[in-house]
Amino acid sequence: MTRTVLLLWLAACCAATASAAAAVQPVLRVERMNMGSGLQNARGTENAQPVGSLGVWHVPQYMPGYPTAATIWPRVIVIQCNDDLCAGYEVTPELGRGEYLFFVPANK
Repeated sequence: MTRTVLLLWLAACCAATASAAAAVQPVLRVERMNMGSGLQNARGTENAQPVGSLGVWHVPQYMPGYPTAATIWPRVIVIQCNDDLCAGYEVTPELGRGEYLFFVPANK
């Protein structure tokens, strides 16, 4: 097998695995908050993305200062959800130094 064929085969397998995993994952929406979850200066909800198979989720968020490219102080918070809609959150000092917040959905 040539190197090109091997790389194409690996890419096809990865794409098939990713699409199968995406089909299994539910879609979670998080409310946008001004200084917290979701795209800033926008209303509505933001679609959350699962972080691998770790059981945690991520949504774009307000990050004060100048965040690094690495998750130096990752934090996992619990947010309340009703079915596929989750409450938003604001970045506060009580959350700690979390440049990147991940969340676990909890049903009410």
